[in-house]
Amino acid sequence: MPPDLYRGNSIVVRLILPDDMPLLHEWLKSASFSFYRPSLGALCPTVFDLQERLATLAQIEPPVEIEALVLHRATTAPLGVMSLSGIDPLNRKAEFSMGFVRGQGTRCTMEALHFALDHAFAAMDLRKLIFYAAADNRRALGLMHHWGIPEEGLLRRELLLADGSTADLRRFALFKEEWESGPLRRQLRRLVPLVSES
Repeated sequence: MPPDLYRGNSIVVRLILPDDMPLLHEWLKSASFSFYRPSLGALCPTVFDLQERLATLAQIEPPVEIEALVLHRATTAPLGVMSLSGIDPLNRKAEFSMGFVRGQGTRCTMEALHFALDHAFAAMDLRKLIFYAAADNRRALGLMHHWGIPEEGLLRRELLLADGSTADLRRFALFKEEWESGPLRRQLRRLVPLVSES
């Protein structure tokens, strides 16, 4: 098993493994998890498809996607998944997604977010992270605005849903310098300091 990416106060973050695919497959069926990767369930309708996708992505160098499982530190219960996708090493940017089936709004999700943003900007030296939220996902939009992540625009009818309807997406972006000097980092450092910052 690969080493943990992060062992924090309330969570453990590790790379997702082929053995995790049955769990991810079940989560993708959940309405509360569906906006993590809206088309992934359709692209990979079986556990085997998810495992094949993971194996294919693992062969690409430099990586174009990194997906990690977030576990509760005390119980080791799986809480959710985070990913950097569309990693563009030339322009030093990537798309960030996170989806949690339990622990939403708790110290666990906040510590996971803190680790992910810090890792992307400090360890991976990305200069820009892109976030997407469905235009009708009030919770995600509220969080983006609360965190002060600037909106870049509206992507009209961007997603084709299983029933044939479409959904608009809103695109947000956070630059490294905005993270380093912004209120989100200060707030997360105060509320859920990373183990390396304690």
